[in-house]
Amino acid sequence: MTNVVSRWKVCARKPGYRLALALLTLGVAVSCGGLPKTNYYALRSPAPAPANDPKTHFVLGVEHFRALEVLRDDRIIYYETPTQLNFYEHHRWSSDPPTLLSELTARALREMQLFADVRLLPSREPVDYILKGRVYHFEEVDEGPSGKVRVGLGLTLVRSRDRKVVWSADRQVERPVQTRGVAGVVEALNASTEGLLSEVLPGLAAQVERDFAQPGQSQ
Repeated sequence: MTNVVSRWKVCARKPGYRLALALLTLGVAVSCGGLPKTNYYALRSPAPAPANDPKTHFVLGVEHFRALEVLRDDRIIYYETPTQLNFYEHHRWSSDPPTLLSELTARALREMQLFADVRLLPSREPVDYILKGRVYHFEEVDEGPSGKVRVGLGLTLVRSRDRKVVWSADRQVERPVQTRGVAGVVEALNASTEGLLSEVLPGLAAQVERDFAQPGQSQ
């Protein structure tokens, strides 16, 4: 018996043995249902608009939005206190929030039928305007009985021909979580994002239409 114990101790010191033991433990955990399922979530796309001619002949390029490192992660974020954050390890976005928001904003502008084309940059074709974005917030905040969510986004529209900033907006939206659980958090983030874009994008459209009304632009 002593020899068996001693032999086990020698084997346990070997890196290969430790790896095999770790893989065996992982296999047992998986077979017994020990690892929880990972759930993935997406942002709602705007409803398709009836096909109409675009309001301008301009082409828009949308850059990939920027964000702090903590937001360049596909795990859903929640703040336990104003200074302490954490992640829902097994509840993730289909992509990181900057990617989701840049793609969603491009789709929303495409559905507005303001531009002849809306392209995600980089693109080989020239564009008349470039939309830059920065994601400030996209998280759950543990406040109130069910918590709330916070979405913060900054947008800047640059005219390509003179590199001039012709429009910008910074907005932050907060909304209570109506349904308990991560699904309720996702629903509140979806609603907050829709509300934010519906608030700011008409201002962008108005600026582009003013540019289009300038002499020589509507040719």
